[in-house]
Amino acid sequence: MLDQPDLFSVQQEGSADGLEHIRPFMAPVAATASAVTDDLVALRIAEAIRDVFGDFGSEIGLSRAEIGQACASVASVDEFDARFRVFTKLRLLESLRGKAHDQRYVFNPTSGAALLVYERLGEAGGVQEITMLLDRTREALLNGSLTEEQLSAKIAQARRSLANYTNHLLRLVRTRPIEELLSQRHHHAHTTSLEEAKHLVHAVAEQYPALRPAGTRLIQEALRYTAAVHEFYDRLMQQATTRRDFSMLLPEQYVTAALRSSADVLAQVFATSVFDPPHVQITTGQILTAAADHQPPPPRQRLPRPPERPPGPDPVQAARAKAALVRQRREATVTLLMAGKDEADVTAVLRALPWQAAVKHLVELLRAAADPAIPFMLDISREVIVDTAGPVTYASPVTVYRIPDSPQDMNDDTEASPQSPHE
Repeated sequence: MLDQPDLFSVQQEGSADGLEHIRPFMAPVAATASAVTDDLVALRIAEAIRDVFGDFGSEIGLSRAEIGQACASVASVDEFDARFRVFTKLRLLESLRGKAHDQRYVFNPTSGAALLVYERLGEAGGVQEITMLLDRTREALLNGSLTEEQLSAKIAQARRSLANYTNHLLRLVRTRPIEELLSQRHHHAHTTSLEEAKHLVHAVAEQYPALRPAGTRLIQEALRYTAAVHEFYDRLMQQATTRRDFSMLLPEQYVTAALRSSADVLAQVFATSVFDPPHVQITTGQILTAAADHQPPPPRQRLPRPPERPPGPDPVQAARAKAALVRQRREATVTLLMAGKDEADVTAVLRALPWQAAVKHLVELLRAAADPAIPFMLDISREVIVDTAGPVTYASPVTVYRIPDSPQDMNDDTEASPQSPHE
């Protein structure tokens, strides 16, 4: 049992074991039996592409050279080129504007979701999907978004899925070697299907009494699956106690035993064990080995700098010049209306204009007063002047003031000049 995998064993990157859960997942939609690759490098390239878009991507995408540089640590140039053609054809990578000559690409989030599903299948083996199905069904039932027929179909789907997993687990326990059970123990470490099934059946029984038999069958299948899990761990426990190899057990099982067992029962496990005397001396080699094992990962390689901006007018400076020109024109318009005075009542001037021009000049006055860079202040009275025969039928008195250039000038003008007639 020295070569047997234990709790701390890690799969080799070069093996195809990491793709075992992907081939059955792709089987319902595969065109041929060889439609799914056996090369783990393909999955690593897809993960690297997902990561580089998550770290450095934006709405304008990334170039092929930037994507290739991010994949250099997991694949050769030839491997990347081959997978790049596959990814663009299957739309994992899409051109930014959908044109053949486009040299920038964006990542399809659907492929990212598929990678998450592959990772979850590798960790939980698919049992978690049944738990999620039961939870979503109960939530849809409480929200009233399922009919009785749809609910019956969901219950049957969950029951059949549980039955398939139960039969598979019992076949492993009763016919397969211990090595295959060890590879499956993480898939059944956190089973909450029974609790989710109970919650769903209680909710169904309250609203649809006719579906109680279907709910009862679901509970029975969940109990059957739970019993299969217990039988699964009983065989692991028997193997561990027989060979004194407790590395096959999961940390959660140790925690459960510590919480639910007495000290005497826990002591019986080590009744026939032989312990070596304590040894606290640490050598220099051990320190160097531990430091090498726990050193931080190498820093990520930075992406190349973007190309230099092509020569030409700066759009920001052009926008600033345009804004300055508009501000200058607006200030000249206000100065013209005031006839060069520091204070002017422009009501008569506005009333003498056609009403479209009067509105345009009034808007320019308001914009000038709102702009901190233009030294004008506007006062509009609440009075209303009605002139049915004039160009402007309704108007209010409008007075414009020029703000002094310095606070001292402002104080002098305030003391010398009387208040506005509208204050």
